[in-house]
Amino acid sequence: MKRKLLFLVLITIAIIAIYIYVQPVKPLLSVSNVYNTSEVGSTIQVNVTLSNIPSCSTWGINLTWDPYFLQLTRGTPPFENGPPFEVREGEFITARNSTTFLYFNEINLVKGEIVVIDLFTTQGVYVSGSGVIFTLNFTILRVGTSAVELNPPTVNLTESAVGDMNNMNVAHEEANGTVTNNGPPPVWATADFQTKLIYGELGTLGLASLLVYVYVNPRQPKILKRRADFQPTIDPQDQD
Repeated sequence: MKRKLLFLVLITIAIIAIYIYVQPVKPLLSVSNVYNTSEVGSTIQVNVTLSNIPSCSTWGINLTWDPYFLQLTRGTPPFENGPPFEVREGEFITARNSTTFLYFNEINLVKGEIVVIDLFTTQGVYVSGSGVIFTLNFTILRVGTSAVELNPPTVNLTESAVGDMNNMNVAHEEANGTVTNNGPPPVWATADFQTKLIYGELGTLGLASLLVYVYVNPRQPKILKRRADFQPTIDPQDQD
């Protein structure tokens, strides 16, 4: 009984680990990281990327940063669909070759904040998959580290707004970015790598345990017991 219970536990661990590892990836809205920013006055580009999205026709984002370290870079005229700052739609949007409405609801250089809203003006036009939805250029004011964070565009939302082809909200995960003079962390220290490592270890542990169980407890051949009253039939010809 104990062996059967152990076998079921090991099978359950393996199935759960495999299920978690291969389950569909959720849509992700993320801000890129920029490392080794050691030169004051230099310009860097920060990307906001939408990944694994089934469909997207509109989005709204409140992006914040530390104005002590970063300043939104002023652009060069003429300014198209926006204020005199280097904030542009990404290739994920422009490659659709459709008219959009890019709206800057708020720009506060003192607080380090910008609210960006964008949408396709033609009904039924949307993007799907993964790509950069917009970019921002920042000027380095001081050497150091500043988070570049995603926030809800309005007070009645709990996350950035992403609308599908029917303008319905798309549930998604979010990942903030960092601009720093430090170098990038090692691969093994990233959250994505550690998560996959844990799931992989669970699956490997379950499979290895199962193999050990089978090896240590091989299936025994079934032995048939002869009945006590069994009398073999002997062919008379065999007696000659």
